[in-house]
Amino acid sequence: MVVDRHDNAVIVRVVGDIDMANSDDLRERCLELLDDGVGSLVVDLSEVTFFASSGIAALGHIRTHNASLRRPPVHVVASRAVRRSLTATAMDTLLPLHETLDQALAATSDDAR
Repeated sequence: MVVDRHDNAVIVRVVGDIDMANSDDLRERCLELLDDGVGSLVVDLSEVTFFASSGIAALGHIRTHNASLRRPPVHVVASRAVRRSLTATAMDTLLPLHETLDQALAATSDDAR
């Protein structure tokens, strides 16, 4: 997991699998960033090849925590595998999904207005 900053946004990038072995790490890192008051959070899952239900649960927890802080929405860049899982569980109705990182970053700029 890599954390980058871009203007007003923080990007959390994950590569490979998200499963029970590492989904807690994703959740905890994102919650720390939200608690630290990041402007906008983008979770880049564009290079995730396997996305288990524990990853869906982690995103749900991140979304709920973010909403409790009354922050702009968490934006997700999703690979096909991730998008399929999020659509099947209706999480795509709760989190803005984007095809590319550039699209997600543009959306965070819109959130700041």
